Amino acid sequence: MKKGIKKTWNFYRKKEMKISIKQKLLGSYILVLMIPIILVGAFLATEIRQNMINTKIEEIESNNERIETFFLKNLSAVIRIADWIYQDDDLVELVTHRYQDTFEVYQAYGEYEMFDDYIKYYDEIENIRFYVDNPTLTSTNGIFFAESEIVKQDWYQDSLQKKGQISWKKIKDPITGKTYFNLTRSIFREKELIGVLSIAFDNEVLQQTLVDSSDPVFITLNDETLLFNYPQTENTVEMYRNYQLSSLEKENKINSENIQKEINNQDFVLNIRRLNIPKTNQSIIKVIGMVPTKKIVWEANKDIMFSYLVVLAFFALSIILLGLFIRKFNERVIKLNKAMSKVANGNLTIPEKIEGNDEITEVYDHLYQTVQSLKQLIEENYQHDIQEKNLEIQQKETQFKVLASQINPHFLYNTLEMIRMKAFKNNDKEVAEIIKILSKLMRKALEGNLKEQPLSEELSFTEMYLQIQKLRFGNRIEYTITQEIQEDYQIIPLIIQPIVENSFIHGIESKEQGGKVEVFVLEKNNELIIHIVDNGIGIEEEKLQKLKLMLETEGEANRIGINNVNQRIKHFYGEDYGLDIESNLGEGTKVIICLPIKQLSKHKGVGENV
Repeated sequence: MKKGIKKTWNFYRKKEMKISIKQKLLGSYILVLMIPIILVGAFLATEIRQNMINTKIEEIESNNERIETFFLKNLSAVIRIADWIYQDDDLVELVTHRYQDTFEVYQAYGEYEMFDDYIKYYDEIENIRFYVDNPTLTSTNGIFFAESEIVKQDWYQDSLQKKGQISWKKIKDPITGKTYFNLTRSIFREKELIGVLSIAFDNEVLQQTLVDSSDPVFITLNDETLLFNYPQTENTVEMYRNYQLSSLEKENKINSENIQKEINNQDFVLNIRRLNIPKTNQSIIKVIGMVPTKKIVWEANKDIMFSYLVVLAFFALSIILLGLFIRKFNERVIKLNKAMSKVANGNLTIPEKIEGNDEITEVYDHLYQTVQSLKQLIEENYQHDIQEKNLEIQQKETQFKVLASQINPHFLYNTLEMIRMKAFKNNDKEVAEIIKILSKLMRKALEGNLKEQPLSEELSFTEMYLQIQKLRFGNRIEYTITQEIQEDYQIIPLIIQPIVENSFIHGIESKEQGGKVEVFVLEKNNELIIHIVDNGIGIEEEKLQKLKLMLETEGEANRIGINNVNQRIKHFYGEDYGLDIESNLGEGTKVIICLPIKQLSKHKGVGENV
């Protein structure tokens, strides 16, 4: 059993799983991009949710601060009016005087217009009620007789007990029947009660302050009486009351961080602001903003879900675009792979281009250039091999034509040596010298099967030929070989002597006297230049042009002459090298041989003048 498991394990270990580039790209995208984004998104979602809750808390605090500022401003205005009324001696005189008839009362009221002015210029005041114990007054113009029903009310008795201190009460107005938030205060002069003052807030002005709030907010009095709330949600008020904050208030912790954290950990976010009302000690007014935590979380989750949907939509779009890209990319990689496989198998026929403009395109272009270079190299090697074969054939033909017979060369050489010895014995030194030179020429011809030889040997061979011609023509001809170089170079054999021979055959033999052949060797622009100049009869212009055209056209080299030499030079050295001919009829001919410099060794040449 163990052996079977081990064998199976080794099999799967040895089995190489092929993973395509397409799979790698998709896997990399999921691992490198999608998973980190999902993890970061989850983290950010938590942080965003908490930030939104914190932002909502700050928003509630800011809103409550705005309401507190507005409310305190209105309360302060009412307190100022209450102070003015408290200090108004004219009012005290008005309400303490005992009147004889109603006319006298109305006349006194007509002279006192302060209550009307206060109501007129202060929008936050709904009405002013001043209750006095003076039965001679009529209940009008804001001054009312304190009837027993009013005196019995709690707010009235509370004001009497506080002896001039300001209190805030929610009171049902006995005149209009509506309930208002009132400032109450008893007014005394020298410990004698003058009356009880009640200033009612305009409910619409205060309610408008809450309407601008985007979250539930309400105002309480002594944690028992609900003054105002917006929107009209009793559930919110009940939730607040259920936490029994009054006990905490006694510890003066209502605005502390501890109570704030305790409440915020429950089912709602709560912000309480206790108003520091001037000259008020007994009444506690609070601005309370409260939002259920579920609502905040729901709003946060809604935004997060929307963000998730947007991210998922972008993910889906990115997957589609990535799929299209990978598909196109994979097709191009497969084309590149097929092209490389064909080249590796020896098939050099591949398309010139593949679509795209990126690194794959560059790699394919380099592959195509490499294939073209291989083709060119193969073609050049093939042409070079053909040229070498043709050159060898031409050299053999040249050698055979120089020998010009099927006579055994060694037999001919030995025969010439025997004739030279007999001429020398017969004291015919001139004939012996001619035969000696001719023997050297024959021996040189026998050895002329090398591809290249030193320039000095080629010049030596040419000089031997010129010596024979000098012996033949005597004083009719002269010749010189001049070198302007100090180094020896490699050249192919039998390229100077045939040109010199042409100079004799076509130029000097037809001239009765004064024949001259000059050979100049020089170096110019990293090229070896050889001039063969004669002063023969020259070449006609028409014949010269045909000869130049023949040199430019590669044809069959069936003769030992200029065309043969020119073709061998081009085959061996390239089309940039060869022969050029200049001639004037009746003046002579110059043949210029141009070869690349191929240095053999650094030593002086055979001599400047021979």
